[in-house]
Amino acid sequence: MNVSTEQPQKLSYEELNQACAEMSQQIQQQDRYIQQMRRQMQEMNFMLQNKRMEYLFKVVELANNYKSSSYPCFDKLFVEECLAEIQESLTIPGQEEEKEETPKEN
Repeated sequence: MNVSTEQPQKLSYEELNQACAEMSQQIQQQDRYIQQMRRQMQEMNFMLQNKRMEYLFKVVELANNYKSSSYPCFDKLFVEECLAEIQESLTIPGQEEEKEETPKEN
């Protein structure tokens, strides 16, 4: 067996500096890419949330249209859950706390 006992070549200060600059540039590019992906993900989540709200309202609308029908479109419990989700989505955080803190006048 021929085992090499050579030590790795040491880099000069300039070579180390250049390697660090290249790595720094790669990190900056990756950071920009990650920020771009985060923005796209936020946009997709927003679009998904809006589409979900559209469907929730459509469920309530169809349930109201077929309320008197002997073949309802949706189970009453499901419609109530949709209404609760709509209400929760439209409630401003902290608004419920203010209502609870406000004393009722008799």
